[in-house]
Amino acid sequence: MEKLVQALYSGILYGSIYGLMAIGLTLIWGALRMLNMAHGALYLIGGYLAWMALNTLKLPALAAFAVGITAAAIAGLLIQVLFINRIVGRPSFFNAAMIATVGAAIVIDSLALLTFGPRVKQLPPIVEGQFKVLDVVVQYQGLVIIAVAAVSLVLLTLFLTRTRYGLAIQAISQQMDAALLMGIPAILVFTIVMVISASLAGLAGALLSGVFVLIPGAGYSPMVKALVVTIFGGLGSTKGTIWAAYIIGLLEAFLQVYLGAGWALPGLFLFMILMLILRPTGLFGLGEMQRL
Repeated sequence: MEKLVQALYSGILYGSIYGLMAIGLTLIWGALRMLNMAHGALYLIGGYLAWMALNTLKLPALAAFAVGITAAAIAGLLIQVLFINRIVGRPSFFNAAMIATVGAAIVIDSLALLTFGPRVKQLPPIVEGQFKVLDVVVQYQGLVIIAVAAVSLVLLTLFLTRTRYGLAIQAISQQMDAALLMGIPAILVFTIVMVISASLAGLAGALLSGVFVLIPGAGYSPMVKALVVTIFGGLGSTKGTIWAAYIIGLLEAFLQVYLGAGWALPGLFLFMILMLILRPTGLFGLGEMQRL
């Protein structure tokens, strides 16, 4: 029973972490058909700026988080305005956008190294303390991450389904030419999508820097796992990404608890390979005509 509780808690925590990172990539792909390779660097900005606001500026924790999220959003806005908007609609947009975002990621990582140095940094927990459930240690910080991830995903879903710009994002993602003919401003919608995606990456960076360490390049591993979740759930499907994040998180946790940590990644990737053989478009892949 203790192993079951440990696996469930760890799996939901992992799924919340993966969901926060992956949903931004899904939004970008759904709207722009672009892989944002700077997503991990935006995660890094959120973590480092929150750390600086907390330790250098001596701001309260919530204000420090707001600084990190805002900084990531501004960085995403600059990437979109300075690079992506200039090449939208051009031939080889996918390749050009990938090169542009890779370059932006390299610049951000280099600036982080020059500004903060190579030494490891870590944010203190938002809520300190822990309690036990059947001898399983549950940290309050983990519960905060689960709650923030759940609220963020619910709010994003409501934004996409209940607001004017959310419906515009869905229209662009499903059929861009028809959306343009209906007067939807594509460039504005693309910019909104990038800002939302960057904000979620910054939130993940600020939130998870109390669990993981901060070093230049620390956003690479979360981005790779987010990309895996996005592909597994179905590129462009927000529903698929959310389901995939928690399925992968629970599977990884159960493999760690019952078979050992060494089996987690091999077992996870074996499951994903089998799943993609059965469903090449991913868990909730919707094809090219319907996204988000």
